[in-house]
Amino acid sequence: MIGKYKILIITLFGAMMLASNIASASVVTHEFNNGDSLANWNVDRAAPSSFSIINNELVMSIDGDDYPDSRGNFYDTQGMQLDIGKSSYLSIDIYVDSSWSNSERFAGMWGVARNSSDDISAYPILEYQGPGFDGPNAGFNIWDNSGWQGITTLFDFNTFNTLEFLVTGAGIEYYLNNTLVHTDVSSGTTYLSAVILNAKNDGTSFDVRYDNLKYGSVPEPSVIALFGVGLL
Repeated sequence: MIGKYKILIITLFGAMMLASNIASASVVTHEFNNGDSLANWNVDRAAPSSFSIINNELVMSIDGDDYPDSRGNFYDTQGMQLDIGKSSYLSIDIYVDSSWSNSERFAGMWGVARNSSDDISAYPILEYQGPGFDGPNAGFNIWDNSGWQGITTLFDFNTFNTLEFLVTGAGIEYYLNNTLVHTDVSSGTTYLSAVILNAKNDGTSFDVRYDNLKYGSVPEPSVIALFGVGLL
């Protein structure tokens, strides 16, 4: 009997390792180490004052003297975009500075979502906004095709916070620090084709620190869970 249990445990462990390998095998990670290339990034809307790797982090700088843009408010959002193929998963770490206390939009992560016809279906956004911009609290606001969905305060100041999008059969799931905070079920999205890192220039100069960009195709957690249960 003990032998059977050992075989079962070993088999389950192997299945878990296989599932883990499947989940990570097609995921690309950019650690933004000193010397890494940013050549594949392209300007989105308007270029920030700088976009470079400093101390093994990606740093995007916003110059308040560039505000307002002579081309109109649309170009006051400054950032860079990267093609990520056909990804079901996208995440990045962003440092939230306690000095970001103005009532304005600061920075976050945007995805470019597409449907089965390869048409753009949504722009999922998790974006840090200062107190007073959309309610009394500072925090990350959630954007889907219905507009801003409200602030979530599941973040910490003066440290890196993890933002994630996961495309599933049910829609786009939004995660903040490993907690599901929103699901968009209306867009018909089948994959994410690009990531946009940008910030809104409202006349304030500040830096945005990013790290550990990850994207790729991963199985849904429910699929992995069912695989384990079936084996048991």
